[in-house]
Order: sequence, then structure tokens, then C-alpha cells
Amino acid sequence: MMKRYTLVFLLLAACSKKDQPVTPVPTGPVTQKETNNWMLDSMKYFYLWNDQLPATADTTLTTTAFFNQIKSKEDRFSFIYKPADISTYPKYMLYMYGIDFSVIDWPSAPGGALGVVKIVLPGSAADQNGIKRGHYFTQINGTTLTGTNATTLSNALLEASSAALTMATVNNTTIKEDSTITLAAQSLSEKPIYQATTWHISGKEVAYLFYNAFDDNYNQALTAAFQQFKNAEATELILDLRYNPGGSVAGAALLNAFIAPGINEQSTFAKYSGNNHLGQRTISYKSALSVPESGSPIDFNSLTGARLSLNRVFILSGAKTASAAELTINSLKPYTTVVQIGQSTFGKDKGAVIIRDTRSPQRIPWAILPITYNLLNAKGEGGYTQGITPQYQLDELATQPLSPIGNTNDPLIAKAINIINGGARERETNTAVRSYYDSRQQAADMNIVKIPR
Repeated sequence: MMKRYTLVFLLLAACSKKDQPVTPVPTGPVTQKETNNWMLDSMKYFYLWNDQLPATADTTLTTTAFFNQIKSKEDRFSFIYKPADISTYPKYMLYMYGIDFSVIDWPSAPGGALGVVKIVLPGSAADQNGIKRGHYFTQINGTTLTGTNATTLSNALLEASSAALTMATVNNTTIKEDSTITLAAQSLSEKPIYQATTWHISGKEVAYLFYNAFDDNYNQALTAAFQQFKNAEATELILDLRYNPGGSVAGAALLNAFIAPGINEQSTFAKYSGNNHLGQRTISYKSALSVPESGSPIDFNSLTGARLSLNRVFILSGAKTASAAELTINSLKPYTTVVQIGQSTFGKDKGAVIIRDTRSPQRIPWAILPITYNLLNAKGEGGYTQGITPQYQLDELATQPLSPIGNTNDPLIAKAINIINGGARERETNTAVRSYYDSRQQAADMNIVKIPR
């Protein structure tokens, strides 16, 4: 996985001003008006909601304020940053402190709220200090968690140099506060395959893959995992994307190609529907695989030996399953049966381009990521702005303590196994837990994938 300041959001094609009509290059110092006019001109061409851009705007505003002023009210995801200024990059809890967590309602906790650790990055300071998935904490930096302060206390860690968590032991309604563990902020990377294994269940070989991000640096590892499943003669797959905020489109296409039958390199992976300038594009598997974010192009025919070609796949989802992970779910549906278990996904059915000033010398130091496309599958289906709803709606936080990743007692995994055994009912749900904060929110908000124009 990329370093903690590496952008992760759904991004389509690195683009530049050279894609637009050439205008004379200004000379002299760059003014705020020049920067803002450059931004507005770019948005007029690429922005999905270009028909909603204001006829006039206050170009004396700061760059960020101007950008926020001209965005559509429908736009949740466009943003700007300075490639040369790391302070403008998004920050993520997992890549700073090695953990992701939720703060949930817990009436017997000292402040009525309890931190629940969901992921621990192997090798991180959190891991070395013995913090594990399912552990609890009651305080952040000496302040007791409440429903009111959970977001403020947690988000403050993203600007801090350390995090002090007061750990706790929970026994039904009894909570005992333990020692305080201090974690120094770091720049961490992630290996997104946390577990790839096969279980023998009811006479079948059931493959399980926990995949936490679509990172092209690990495409070979993903291929090896599916080769392992193929060698084990797996006939069922449980794909765990519950915390996956997205990543590379090529990685998503690769994963789909391993799973679904009836796909060839010319099959449609996705369709992109843009504004009056950009129109609609159809992307084949060959095209999607040919331009990964990093590494070499992927030859579709080289995947044959590891393809499972399954008639159904079980996908475990969460509220922060986003971007390319949602694209994976939606793009699989024309080719195989998707049995989705967990929570409705994040609802990012949009893509963006990245716009930079590539003139020499460069005058504008900002990069813009304006939402540019609606994302559709091969059948033209999309529109999941409210998330993709699972057939079996289950909140993992309703079952405490959390089981280790890949444990068959985990409620989402157990439900998939129950279905494989023929014992589940359609549209089964459990009672969702009130959550005050989820540290995966930042990754879901900012996730970016790259697709060439």
C-alpha cells in the first residue's frame, strides 16, 4: 500500500491543460485571479456538473475557498491539493498509527462510548505494543470518550505526533481501564492481503481472501493467492472487502477476472458517463488491465491458470467499502451471482480526472480532482450513491468482541458459511450498533484510482 500521504480515491486518467484549447501563457508573478481562472476553465471542460458552475465567481478568494464556492452541492468528493506540499495531502489513521477503529455507543463505559480496534497493521507500533483487533479503549490522550467528543478527539490524532490510548477490559457490562499505550505517528505502508486461505466445508473447498486495498504493487501477490485457491480446487469464494476503500481500477479488473466466468479480454469491465464534452466511454478488461497505477501492464491471457470462474461469489462489505471496491461489486454482477453480506457500501459511484498545469515552466502549483464520470457496469447499471445494499444486512459491531480476521466465528463469515451449507434465509438482518466515529472515513472519502483517457 502507498505511504500514508499517498492519495487514495476514485481517479480516472491523469489529465492536463494541454487537453483543452491553448491560451496564451501569462507572464510575471502568478496572481490569485490567474490560479482561480485556471481552475474554473478546467472545471468547465471536465466537471460532471459543469452546467452548474457559476457564471461569475469571486476570483479574489483563496484557492481552497474558491474551489469550494464553485463546486456543485451534489459533489461530495472533488478536492484539490498541491503535489509539492505534503501538508495538503489527506492523512489516514492506519498509515500513521497502525490501527483503524470505531467509537461505538456503550452505556456502561465511563463516557458512554467505547473505542473498538478493527485493524492492526502488522509490524506497526500498535502491533508491537500488543494491540489486537477486538481490543477496547476508553480514553484518547487522557480524555474520556463520549458520543459528543469522539469525532473531535479522533480527528485530532491526524494532526498530532502521537496517540495515547487508555486500553480497557470488557466483561459484559463491567469495564476495567488498563494501561495507557502511546503510539508515535509514523509513515507506514500496508500489504493489503491480510489473509488468503482455504477451508474444507461440507465437502467443498471454500477460499477466503481478506483484501484491504487495490494496490498494483501487490498484483503478483493477488495472482499467487488465486493460484493457491485454484490448486486447492476451490469452488466457493468469500471475498472480504469490509474495510476496503478502493484503489487501482486495474487491480479491480484483475480481481474480477480471477472470479467470474465468461469474461474475455474484450468483455466490458465498466462504462464511464461524463458531461456534454466527455460523453460515455466503454472500458474493456484488456484496456483496464493495460495501464496499472504502477508496474507493468497485465496480459489477460496470463491469468488463465489462476482463474476460478465461479458461478457465485460471497462479498463481505462494510459502510466504508468504497470506490474501486464498489466498482468491483457492481462490475461483477453482469457475469456472476454476487451474494453480498454486511452493511451497505459507502456510495461512491463517481470517478474523477486529475488536472495539473504541465506547462514549462509550470505556473499553477495546484492539482484538481473534479468528479468527471458516473460509473456503470457492462449492463449500464450504477446509481449507487446511497451505497450497494447487501442481501444479508449484518453489522459486525453488533457481535462483541470482534473475532480475528478470517475467523469462522466472525458473523459475516459465519453467514456466508451458513449459506454455503444451505441454512440461511433471504434478507436476514441484525440490529446495527450506533457508531460515533469510524477512522476509515478519511480513506473512503479520499480514495483515488487511475484510468488513462
